[in-house]
Amino acid sequence: MKRFLALPVVCLLCIAPGAEAVTPKQLERIEQLKKEAAALMKERKFEQAAPLLNEILAIDPLDKTAARYQAIARQQVMEPFCKDAAEAFQNENYAAAIEVWDKLLKMNPEDRRFANLIDITKNLITDKTTNEMFERADQFIKDGDYKSALNELEKILAVRPYDGKARSLYNNAKSNVVDVRTKKHYDQADSYMKEKQYDLAIAEWKKVLDIDGSQEAASRYIASAVKEKMGATYGEAKQAYERGDYIMARDYYNKILADNPTDIDVKTMISRLDEVVKVALRIDDKNQAGDMMRKALSNYISVDGNRKASMAGAWYAFQLNPNSLTIAVKSFLELKYVSILSTMEAPVGDMNIVDQYLFAALNHIYEGRYDLAIQECTIVIELQPSNILAWKRLGSGYYAIGKKDKARETWERALKIAPDDTELKQFIKQIK
Repeated sequence: MKRFLALPVVCLLCIAPGAEAVTPKQLERIEQLKKEAAALMKERKFEQAAPLLNEILAIDPLDKTAARYQAIARQQVMEPFCKDAAEAFQNENYAAAIEVWDKLLKMNPEDRRFANLIDITKNLITDKTTNEMFERADQFIKDGDYKSALNELEKILAVRPYDGKARSLYNNAKSNVVDVRTKKHYDQADSYMKEKQYDLAIAEWKKVLDIDGSQEAASRYIASAVKEKMGATYGEAKQAYERGDYIMARDYYNKILADNPTDIDVKTMISRLDEVVKVALRIDDKNQAGDMMRKALSNYISVDGNRKASMAGAWYAFQLNPNSLTIAVKSFLELKYVSILSTMEAPVGDMNIVDQYLFAALNHIYEGRYDLAIQECTIVIELQPSNILAWKRLGSGYYAIGKKDKARETWERALKIAPDDTELKQFIKQIK
């Protein structure tokens, strides 16, 4: 049975604590921009309206009208892509769906929905499906139909970018359809990569792009080679921001970007680090509040970070130690995550956020809202990886929705943390 994914619209609300007063001249400019934006919106020229709305919100982040217009414009710009992705998904053309969602994610890097949809879709491409794609690709190559072979292999590489067999077959098929002028550079680059001469390989792929700028494979190979070449630097950059040294992390990423200016993820993280250093150059506090602030900002900086765990971490840090730094981090992230605040359990009373989320997860399980229980437990585990109660309830959520293998895996991971926990042993025994 074919599946259909609905893409919900998340409306943006504007909450900007501490915003500066708007001058009369700025108000006059805002009104003029609103008129121009409204006229463009009526003509369905949403992409042209977007920069005007951005200018309004840069002047006054509290302008709710502009925020609503911005949400509508963004929705309208994304809608055709969403329809294309949904149609591709329905037709089980998962590679095409992933490609569209990847475009949407690059357009909206803060929106984790698209990353989740990509992950879900990748999981649908099973080993059996992949083997069938390989068989079709092999047959196409034998028949001399290299374009069809490339199509099959690109589907595999969309979900398994480091699959050596697929990459080798892809290169073979590509060499039969690319311009003869580029083939020698691809071949030379491949030889250099085998010798781990990354700079020389990159230079060859750049020559390909000079000849034919549409050769996306060359761009992908360059990005892959830079990551392999600078693997240690990527790791050092991540370690730097995870330990709270945001200036050093930014320096590392700028070094990477100098070698690979097309790495969109690195550009995104540098942009976020530029914002973070305005709040704190580094966070060295050796206490639980410091840990929570570092986790909160790490999840914000990382392109794969859990946004809700980021916000919850900031709230928890403030609850643990309401000082000027925790207030600044909390306010910064509340402004950044304005679009998801209404979908989260905000702090209530004197209960700390971890206990609150565990309590909410239990209630969701009782009410049959297992998806929400899983979400709340995941947030707690992101903040406190050793919280056994969160692991237990996460496993219960998976078990309730029929994901028994996932439940067992979750409880087994928890048992490694608490090897003497008899309840966990019983859970695992019952599921086998």
